[in-house]
Amino acid sequence: MNSINLKENRAELVETMEAILDAAKSEDRDLTDDEQNSWDGFDTEIKALDKKIAIAERQEQLNKSIAVNMSVQTDQEAAKKEMKSWSLFQAVRDIQKGGLTGVEKEMHAEAEREKRGTMNGIGLPSWMTNKAEQRANIDQATSAIAPVSVNAFADALIEDSLWNRVGLTNLGNLTADTVVPITGANAVEWAAENAAGTDTSTNFGKITLSPKRINGYANLSNVIVMQNGTGAEAAIMADMGRQIGKKIDANMFASTNAAAGPACIVGTAGTLTFGESAAGGSAGAVSDMLEAIQTVADDHGLSGNLGFVNQWALYSNLKQGVEVTDVKAIYNDDRIAGYPAWFSSAPATAGGPPITSADGLFGDFSRIYFASFGPTAILVDPYSAATENAVRLVVNQHYDFAVASGNSFVKYTTVL
Repeated sequence: MNSINLKENRAELVETMEAILDAAKSEDRDLTDDEQNSWDGFDTEIKALDKKIAIAERQEQLNKSIAVNMSVQTDQEAAKKEMKSWSLFQAVRDIQKGGLTGVEKEMHAEAEREKRGTMNGIGLPSWMTNKAEQRANIDQATSAIAPVSVNAFADALIEDSLWNRVGLTNLGNLTADTVVPITGANAVEWAAENAAGTDTSTNFGKITLSPKRINGYANLSNVIVMQNGTGAEAAIMADMGRQIGKKIDANMFASTNAAAGPACIVGTAGTLTFGESAAGGSAGAVSDMLEAIQTVADDHGLSGNLGFVNQWALYSNLKQGVEVTDVKAIYNDDRIAGYPAWFSSAPATAGGPPITSADGLFGDFSRIYFASFGPTAILVDPYSAATENAVRLVVNQHYDFAVASGNSFVKYTTVL
């Protein structure tokens, strides 16, 4: 029996009990023994009904939650069937004919809602291209809701990029300028038992992440556009994602700031330096790596997600270097002196050929805050590559990153 019927039964009992009391009151007398027994019996029944009503209402709430979940799952299943056919090539063909249709149009509309404005070309909402934002149950393995070409873009952008491997703090997808408060070190003091306390508070600093545009393009043969192969779509999207990832790497690990991009790590005010070893070759490389560790340790200790990023020119030198105490190469198993180490073409070199010096950095990569902003826009340009019988796809995305405190890193130049 449901809670409504139980409540109706309860209401009838309450009315009967009121009638017994009203009869005695109208005759200005107490309840008779039979009336008292009846009233007490009805009261016992009401208390029993109250327990049944509470149980029935709880079960009805559970049934309702199951129904809601089933409805959500049904909607998700419908979305899976509807969106699994998203195609880059179909979107390009639609643009060439005058406008997006079908699933491609729906995804573009969702991207515009996310941006809160109109978008040209092909819009992809952030959850389709940002692995950190992809929705539950939306993946190629389980539902094919995220098309293989979009997954290829996300995989290349994320997995093939150095910035994603060093262990920075990824804030995911943001919608507007975001201020990240950064606290400084607090200085504490000993004090006598009854002496006044010392104010050791430190004002919060901050970094502001704001959208900075990055773009790349790929020329797509019109012959391929007329086909429906997912392999070609995936290859093209992966290439665009890979190029954007490489550009982020080139900006982040460079020795100088890019003109329009975020400040590079070592371009942050307060970045540590030291007097590099004058010795060239492997001796200089080993000495500088160890000095980099010591410099950070002397400044604030060795804590956090510490690691190295060196110019590729230092790779062979490190392989040849030895630690005097252990008589073994300082670079072993992708680690330098026990710390994770990566190599990049982004840090600067001098001379060449042969190269006479190369830059590197060491520090706490968790102090880097990274974010993407909004949906991805793919502009379809049918003219720039028309003489090659191709259409140009121009990808625009917005990212930013910043270092919480410059002294989290040390930058050095090794003489080769």
